[in-house]
This record gives sequence, C-alpha cells and structure tokens, in this order.
Amino acid sequence: MTDKDDIDLDAPEEEAPAKPSLFKTLAFSMAAALGLGAIAAGVAFIVPVAGDKCETPAVVENLHEKQTKHYQEIAFVNLEPLIITLGPNATSRYLKISISLETSEGDLSTVEHLKPKFRDVLNTYLRAVEEADLVEPSATTRLRAQILRRLQVVAPAGAVANVLITDFILS
Repeated sequence: MTDKDDIDLDAPEEEAPAKPSLFKTLAFSMAAALGLGAIAAGVAFIVPVAGDKCETPAVVENLHEKQTKHYQEIAFVNLEPLIITLGPNATSRYLKISISLETSEGDLSTVEHLKPKFRDVLNTYLRAVEEADLVEPSATTRLRAQILRRLQVVAPAGAVANVLITDFILS
C-alpha cells in the first residue's frame, strides 16, 4: 500500500482559512478614505488659516503706514572698522571687521555716545576668539549673536536692537 491508499475519501477536507473577498477589502478602503477626506475637509473649513484674512484696501494701507513709520524710527550707528591681530598660530594675521548697530531714533544719541565703550568690548572679545572659530561657515551668525549680547550688556536696555557685520576680512 502506498500513502495514497491511506487517505480516507469519506473524511471531510481541511478548510483553508477564509480570505476576505476583494469587494469587502475595496469597500472598507473606500469608506476609510472617504471618512478621512471628510475629516480633513471639515478641519480645513473650520480652522482659520494664518494670514487668511479678507483685508480691505484701508487695512492694507494702514499696515503699510505702520511699517513705514517703524522703518523711519530705526537708525544705524556705524562703528569705525576694527583691525584685530590674531594669535601667533593663526594662518591669517589680521581680522578686519566693520559693524553697524541698529537702534531707534530715540536711542541714537546714547548709542553714539557709547561708541568708545563698544569698541573696547569688541576688541576684548575678538582678541579672545580663535581663528578656527572665524573661518567656519556658521562663524558670522555665531559671532553676530555674541557681539550683540555683549553690546546689549554695556548699553541701556533696548538701545542696541541688532548688529550688522558689514565687512569681515581675514588677511
């Protein structure tokens, strides 16, 4: 006898696990997609989008006037260029840097008066900076932030709003 003879033909066959029909799968997927789409559409219509305002020409003109007035209140104070001798191990010998300070019209005379103090702070700080820190791609951003922080400590609160590096030369 072979293995084929051992099979009982009258015994029920083992049933394979039932697979969901293609129609049920597609119907469920479509229902889920429609439900998510409805939720997204509801959120889009209910939640306001930032800056999505219906502005009349008068509102736009008023906004423009405020911005113009704000720019008229800004003043800049140019410091004389600084030439800093770099350390003995530096490949460059000097750093030449020119800086402009952003201030308000009201603080202009105060910032002008503090120029010698600002130059002293800048000389002290820049002499301590390593050349490797100056040649990195992100050096000017970090340098600007450090300079601004130091000048804001020396100046009255709010007098120095920003620092602009107008020249930066390693030679």
